[in-house]
Amino acid sequence: MKFYTIIALFGVYMMFPAPFYMHSWIISLALFAFLLFEFIRGFGERIHPLELMGIYAILNYLLAPSLSYHLQEIEWYEGYNSMCIPKEEYLAIAYPSIFLLLAGLYFPFKIAKRPEGTFYDHIKAYLSDKTDAGFKLFWIGMAATFLSPFLPGMLGFITELASQLIYIGGLYIWFSPLSMRQKVPYLAAVVAMPLLRALQAGMFGEIVFWGIFMGMVMALRYHVAFWKKLALAIFGVAFLLFVQSVKYEFRLMTWFSSDETTAKLSYRVDLMKDLWTERIKNPDLLLGPVMLSAALDRANQGMLTAMSIRYVPAHEPFANGETIFKATAASFVPRFLWPNKPSVGSRDKMIRFTGFDNGEYTAMDIGQLGDAYVNFGKWGGAIFLFSYGLFFAFCFMKIFDIGYKGTLSLTLWIPLFFVGVVNMDSSVLACFNHIIKAGMFAAVFFWGYKKFFDSEL
Repeated sequence: MKFYTIIALFGVYMMFPAPFYMHSWIISLALFAFLLFEFIRGFGERIHPLELMGIYAILNYLLAPSLSYHLQEIEWYEGYNSMCIPKEEYLAIAYPSIFLLLAGLYFPFKIAKRPEGTFYDHIKAYLSDKTDAGFKLFWIGMAATFLSPFLPGMLGFITELASQLIYIGGLYIWFSPLSMRQKVPYLAAVVAMPLLRALQAGMFGEIVFWGIFMGMVMALRYHVAFWKKLALAIFGVAFLLFVQSVKYEFRLMTWFSSDETTAKLSYRVDLMKDLWTERIKNPDLLLGPVMLSAALDRANQGMLTAMSIRYVPAHEPFANGETIFKATAASFVPRFLWPNKPSVGSRDKMIRFTGFDNGEYTAMDIGQLGDAYVNFGKWGGAIFLFSYGLFFAFCFMKIFDIGYKGTLSLTLWIPLFFVGVVNMDSSVLACFNHIIKAGMFAAVFFWGYKKFFDSEL
């Protein structure tokens, strides 16, 4: 249904673009609400990372930019990420590109629909004789987490993937026939790990994205009433606003302090409690115009994309696929064989396609819409994004295809494959790099597990 809805909207836009420009924030909000409603409704009934990608695409490239234009017009906006080109110029590129991206993501492959309603029973039966697999994956992930500071930088991405086996092991344990008493210590550790990492590093993305994915898969075990799913979604939005409102202060007081006390976990826990208490006493710190504008700024990836639209081709010619092809090649070739291969958040890329120097230590990117535009232009970029979305839909379909042909537990690895690609403010390079390397890692790990433990995962 979503695929045909998007195609219909695209057709209406092509015939009557003016209303889409005039009422862009209303149309974007309605589309965002529709996709979010579908995501919430399907929570606990199916695994749907592609819908999450679509929600983020609408938020980052249509809703947040449209709200930015609108709120500046009514003089409510108190942020700093203003759009640098006229609304019609930006939306003339964003609308067709995002509509076609969504069409690719929601392409109606039938295989991915099979587990609805029966997935839990299939997985439970498959894991009935593999009760120790979850424990092994969990402890391999724990070992990778503690060894990562001592390993060479070139192994960083592999170590990161290996450390996330904590969560995959948690899913195996969750679906295994073990008693709940045996599961609880491991499940508690799975919940605690991202919280501890966030307090240690001041980076909260792991809590958000792994939290969504783990909830999405674990909820398949139960039939959750819609009102409970809606309440959970409201809590999630409130949590995101809280994280957005505190992370700057938290990092300021932990990253840039010479006091050794700030490195202690107890200090950071107390600091987070104090920041929470401040927001309870003064809701403006959470829901005031300044904080809501800051949240909008964070969501507005269209601001950086608009900078690339303004700069290309006026000052820099279209790349004609150069960065896309390099991104694909870079995903397969290790850095020790290609020392100068492109890197995520590249400063050189920002300078080349926007004329803006984001500094040596600040990772910024023009995003996937920006990548498509600077390589192929308006319509070439839109067609590329359709293919790009279709690629991820195909990957998703193949995981289920392989699973139903014998290795059903591979479907529990979907969070590992997609957790690095659902956030649409990253680059094509980052997303290709993640899903390709995650696929290679999983293939080698499944093979190595069978060789080492003489057992199938």
